[in-house]
Amino acid sequence: MKDTNTKTNRLGIAVLLFVCVIIVGFITISRPDHTFGLSLEQTLEQVLSFEDEISPDDAMEIVFGETAGYQFVDIRNPFEFVKGSVEGAKNIPYQNFLNEENLDFFDQMMKDSITVVVFGWNQTEANGPWMMLKQLGYTNVKIMMGGFGYYSGETFDMFYESDIPQFFVEEAKYNYVEIMENLGQGVVAETTDDFEMVIPKRKKKEAVVEGGC
Repeated sequence: MKDTNTKTNRLGIAVLLFVCVIIVGFITISRPDHTFGLSLEQTLEQVLSFEDEISPDDAMEIVFGETAGYQFVDIRNPFEFVKGSVEGAKNIPYQNFLNEENLDFFDQMMKDSITVVVFGWNQTEANGPWMMLKQLGYTNVKIMMGGFGYYSGETFDMFYESDIPQFFVEEAKYNYVEIMENLGQGVVAETTDDFEMVIPKRKKKEAVVEGGC
């Protein structure tokens, strides 16, 4: 009887120790430094809405009109930044976005209801940093279409052209969403071209004339 009680006590102590280890593990487990505030679906909606895009001419009106409530952020390296940038822009290279000092800056901009406009040399360069800030929960972030190349007029003179097709360099040629939906529903696209099967004809082998004596 005494042996049974001893085994029971040992088992109870072991279970208690195991539970304590689990609790300590949950308490001391390291949490990620940064968590996304938007889901994938919400991020996709932001991308497809195009509401966060500012054209270069609108950016010029904001800068030269000294419109309050905007802060431009140049994500290029300091060498490119000192060569020329948007007037009053702050240089934060994209690889330093998650530094504590820079996150404090973005927090302050959001707290003060100031719209942050990120840009690189072209829009493609700034798409990733802009999306990362949106996923981190910064709802006050926008992106400049065309980048500084178009703003400065070095890659395109927007004052003499009515259309800037390069803005839409990443616009899909096909509606992939519709295509995937049709595939999911088993819909096969109809073809308008008539297809005529061509049956190859076998050529007759010409007889070889044999030579005689």
